Amino acid sequence: MVQRSKRSMSPGKAREMQAVTKAYLYTVRRWSGEVPISHQVYIALDVLNFALNLALSKLNQEAGTNAPDEHMRLHRIDVDAGE
Repeated sequence: MVQRSKRSMSPGKAREMQAVTKAYLYTVRRWSGEVPISHQVYIALDVLNFALNLALSKLNQEAGTNAPDEHMRLHRIDVDAGE
């Protein structure tokens, strides 16, 4: 059995996953706009939104893109560079 930690991800696969993740993120944001802020579902959607943003950040690294996301104005934080 192959250990998962020994697998690698190709940039092409990361870009494919980026497209699907972005589409889902937009859906989650649309849902968030339809639910009252005080509702428990809104809180769950907020957490999901955060997780999707984190996933997109990591997919940007795997895809080799370091540019900010135009639609969400997110930048990859490079901890090793001291930024």
